[in-house]
Amino acid sequence: MSKIVIVKLGGAAITNKKGICELAPENNLSVLLDQVATAYEILKGAGHQLILVHGAGSFGHPQAVKYNLKSGWSASASSSTDALSNMPNQNYLKGYSHIRNCLQALCQAIASKLEARHVPALTMSPIDYVETANCEDTPTSAFEAMADRVKRYLALGFVPVLHGDAVLDQIRGCTILSGDIIMYQLTRLLPQVRRCVFITDVCGIYKLDPKLHPEEENELIRHIKVNAATEDDHPQPDQLQQQQQNRMAVADVTGGMQGKVKWAKRMVSESQQDLDTVICRWGTDEALDIMALKVELTPNALMTIFTRD
Repeated sequence: MSKIVIVKLGGAAITNKKGICELAPENNLSVLLDQVATAYEILKGAGHQLILVHGAGSFGHPQAVKYNLKSGWSASASSSTDALSNMPNQNYLKGYSHIRNCLQALCQAIASKLEARHVPALTMSPIDYVETANCEDTPTSAFEAMADRVKRYLALGFVPVLHGDAVLDQIRGCTILSGDIIMYQLTRLLPQVRRCVFITDVCGIYKLDPKLHPEEENELIRHIKVNAATEDDHPQPDQLQQQQQNRMAVADVTGGMQGKVKWAKRMVSESQQDLDTVICRWGTDEALDIMALKVELTPNALMTIFTRD
């Protein structure tokens, strides 16, 4: 039976998150995309399929913060009952068009580099398929058009490339739809999805922020078991990542590592199929093996694995 792997190329892996509209160093990005191309060939040879989602990094987060696009223009409207109170002002118009242009530039850059590696990437901007209703509260049915297009591309042999996006929102006017939520909704609508992989710049979830505490003084949380009935029994990674996030100097309007933990747990706990989720570092042997479904997951690998209890 054909399986689908969804790979999220995190903003920290493909961009310089401390800059503005800066890609990651070319050598680093080449290693990562070479691995993606190799994983694609391995999956295709085994009759499996690949979906890519990429983060925004420095092409989206600083812009979203500057123009307050996460909470939307409705949240900043006056209390007046005037119909125009729910319309964006000039600052929002400028910010929304600016972030959309930045995201399109990033998506095209990644797709072009993949195409050069013989990966038949077709980009999809979520804004064209999804209008959210209070962002993460949006029902899965709102993502059906997006999922249908993904299925169409897969059936033709393409690799769909989606990304975190600025979208219109029925409550907020606009908001930022994270790639993590897109992955989650695709697992709900595509029963062939068997693995979701977050590729980032660290090996997984640590007890302490790995960018502040060296590996020898830290502990990688290698395996998190999730069950729909007992998910709240595993709060530690969320609490730890909240502490880490509070110390981060770069903007991340989608929740950073804490957001990944939240949605990884939901993917596993709410899945109707046998699905696992992994957080791992770009360029590692583990990353390639996990993307390509070459090995079974093991608790001792340098990654964080989410499985159903």
